[in-house]
Amino acid sequence: MPAAAARVFTAGLTAWLAAGLLLTGGLQAPAAGAAERLRVAIPTLPPTLGNPYGANGTPSSLTWSAIFDGLTRLGPDGLLQPALATHWEMESPTQWRFTLREGVAFSNGEPLDAQAVVATLDWLRSPAGQRTVIGTEIRSVTAAEARDPRTVVIHTDRPDAILPARLSSVMIVPPGQWRALGAEAFARQPVGTGPFRLVNWTDRGRSARLAAVPGSWRAPTLDELVLIGLPDSAVRVQALRSGEVDLAVVDIDDTDFLVARGFAITHAPAMQVMALAFNTERERPTPVSDIRVRQALNLAIDREAIAGILLQGLAAPAGQPASRVTHGYAPDVPPYPYDPERARALLAEAGYAEGLSLEIQVAEGNMPAASQIYQVIVQYFARVGVQARVQVRPFSAWLRDYLAGSVSADLFGLPWNSGPYNDVIRPLEYYSCLKRRPFFCDPEVVPAIEAANVETDPVRRLELLRDLAADMHRLAPSLFVVEQIDLFAQDAALAGVEIANRVPMYELIHWR
Repeated sequence: MPAAAARVFTAGLTAWLAAGLLLTGGLQAPAAGAAERLRVAIPTLPPTLGNPYGANGTPSSLTWSAIFDGLTRLGPDGLLQPALATHWEMESPTQWRFTLREGVAFSNGEPLDAQAVVATLDWLRSPAGQRTVIGTEIRSVTAAEARDPRTVVIHTDRPDAILPARLSSVMIVPPGQWRALGAEAFARQPVGTGPFRLVNWTDRGRSARLAAVPGSWRAPTLDELVLIGLPDSAVRVQALRSGEVDLAVVDIDDTDFLVARGFAITHAPAMQVMALAFNTERERPTPVSDIRVRQALNLAIDREAIAGILLQGLAAPAGQPASRVTHGYAPDVPPYPYDPERARALLAEAGYAEGLSLEIQVAEGNMPAASQIYQVIVQYFARVGVQARVQVRPFSAWLRDYLAGSVSADLFGLPWNSGPYNDVIRPLEYYSCLKRRPFFCDPEVVPAIEAANVETDPVRRLELLRDLAADMHRLAPSLFVVEQIDLFAQDAALAGVEIANRVPMYELIHWR
């Protein structure tokens, strides 16, 4: 291990041990004949614990996917699959019918029926629900009705061709438990239909112990799942080496080291584009409000080098909102070329011939090589006269400011995240005036986004999305970097590790 990484590991692990945060006796390998257990190191547990409406996608979904299900889900191939619903059909442009899976129950015994789905959607449509991340995802839903115990009809205020995909991020909760506890208490005692149920949160929410639910429709092969939040990649690697965890999110710099020691590596496209958003709508004036500055900064970085060297060729350079595995990707929209001379000319044209200074805020990375990429971006900026300072923030603090619209930096880390339902319309919406408290707002593209939202003809809709890709490339609402990947390292004795929507399919994992 490099000296710097060793120092990070030593400091991090010492702090954990001093604070008593490691599970006492809980991270040791099980004795022969003991219940089969999987211990997973992830960057962090959800800031809202077991309330599945406070965030969308990773890192929170690394926990919630073990407990909850939506009506639909994405498979390892990125395509939509049945989950709690086995069939869906558009009855009219503003009305969808969903048929529920038979014989499903929540882990507390409540039945999964149409009334449970209606109760979940009704709460998300309430004032409290509309203030959540997931509530805003389905703001087009106007009503839900139970036609019979296994049939739910959902009404929208406009045609929504991808409503079934949007619903993959809406986790269904048992109405009795939710009403009895309320959102805050439910977060500590969550109940779902997934393959595992929470036993307890430990170490002030830094780890979670879950037990198998054998009767789940996603019946697990293991008896127990332990999720441990370890923000530092070096600590996760050491936990793997010492046998304290069996599976971990890792950084790309760690892969050769781990393979040489007998660990297996699994990687998958993340259905996201790594980006730094330009914060043009804040109160204080910022140079990035000028399109010439935004384009210049995109011309200032060498994406080919970042993808080829830092990401070992496993990722591709990006220049549009969608990755090549995401619906809406435009093959004819290339990444910005590396052209520092043109970048300097555009900066001079914008009035910054003598250079400028920028503040960048990023969350603790859950993408391979994130910290190294940010450092390289700063170096590239410096070559064209832009002095940038990067501040790394805990994910919970980043999320709070993002939701409140109170990010103060000129740029901040925000991927074009199509992952929750693998359609580029989602990040197009939040990189626009349509987002509540927008950070970037160009009215020019709003009609096209709205048109793509209501277009039900798949061919025409794809054309609209690809036109928007070209518009966003030109407007440069972000510094496009690379298409993201996810990397996991595992004990060689583990089998069945498949990644779907950036998360291991825990129910498939087993010991050889």
